[in-house]
Amino acid sequence: MASQWLVGVAITTLVVGVAGLDNGLALTPPRGWRSWNCDHGDVNDTTIRRVVDAVTAKSRMVDGTPTSLLDVGFSHVGVDDGWQLCNAGRSVKGKPSFHAADGTPLVNQSRFPSLKDLVDYGHSKGVLMGWYDNNCICMDEYTLRSDPVWAETCYAADAKQIVDAGFDSIKIDNCGDDDGSGFVSRMKHINASGHAILVENSNQGHGAGPPRGLPNNTVAPGWCNFNIFRSGGDIGPDFMGTVGRLQRTIPFQDLKDPISRPGCWAYPDMLEVGNFQGPLNMTESRSHFSAWAVVSSPLVLGFDLTNSAMVDELWPIISNPEVHAVNQAWAGHPGRQVASTDTYQVWAKKLSATSQAVLVFSTSANPVDVSVPLSNVGLSGTASARDLWARQPAGQIDSTWSIKQLTSHDCRFFTLTSA
Repeated sequence: MASQWLVGVAITTLVVGVAGLDNGLALTPPRGWRSWNCDHGDVNDTTIRRVVDAVTAKSRMVDGTPTSLLDVGFSHVGVDDGWQLCNAGRSVKGKPSFHAADGTPLVNQSRFPSLKDLVDYGHSKGVLMGWYDNNCICMDEYTLRSDPVWAETCYAADAKQIVDAGFDSIKIDNCGDDDGSGFVSRMKHINASGHAILVENSNQGHGAGPPRGLPNNTVAPGWCNFNIFRSGGDIGPDFMGTVGRLQRTIPFQDLKDPISRPGCWAYPDMLEVGNFQGPLNMTESRSHFSAWAVVSSPLVLGFDLTNSAMVDELWPIISNPEVHAVNQAWAGHPGRQVASTDTYQVWAKKLSATSQAVLVFSTSANPVDVSVPLSNVGLSGTASARDLWARQPAGQIDSTWSIKQLTSHDCRFFTLTSA
């Protein structure tokens, strides 16, 4: 019942009027998988098709029902860097590129024989397909800048490639696009196509305001020319590193006028769930997933979905419907940091006038005791608690939520509802 109620919150309190880029997309945080954290530049058609198959396989259960990752909500599969044929295109002033003289971006055909066939395969399975632009492996943006007229031709051809293949989303990286003009031009051509495409501004958290900086209500109130935006630099499979990435979402969580909102989500990067090394992998993966969920971040998996044993192990984390419901809910705020110490952090997300999702996680190597006054999370009096990971009621809390001996990098993720 709690899961159903939370889903109801996500639907009934959605405020479409505060969307960012006016394309009607990402009104809730997108969820899916992208190739970089798993495959880096070694990506190909076969790999992506296998991931599509893994996403759509109803080979595991949720509440006694055969369920796929697509059923859970992971609807996007994205190709990242590594698709292009580096140095095979036009050279300008001695600088190589992967764009032909007519601007066409050159795809490594040995890896991706037909983009349209790949997209059609994903679509036939009900999966939305994502692409990647302004590539970092080849770094040909600097070559394009050597001939601005030709660069514009290339940007138009990039957009045509995306639209002709039928991609549903695009991650636009910032490698070489130091002034953001390449992003602006690409967006111009994408918008002119009339094809609604979910746009990720992957600018590593640089700058503020137009042309492609972070949204900033002081510099440019309300501006957000993309659907999701990277709030900081690249993530890695290190737990404290992910905690650092999480902190970069704080500027977008103003209590009265949050920048992270439907259509314009702060995104601390792809998930490293399953990629941590050592005996705390599952513990750290659960805390990491909880943290991205409580701040309404896009949930983009980055481990090998074709590794059935790994998916089995991570399934209780990535398929938990109550945690997903918190991530997708919108009651006017994306979630925010409540407390931070040397040994733990507390984050909370409003679900209704009387209910909050509250996450406590350890940043310590040793067990820690934590006390969270209900007043600190906008509640008062007594609250009924529900443990989202155990998926069961957790009793009543009077005034203060006390957690004893929270082990290293572990978490507690509850919904607290005032009586």
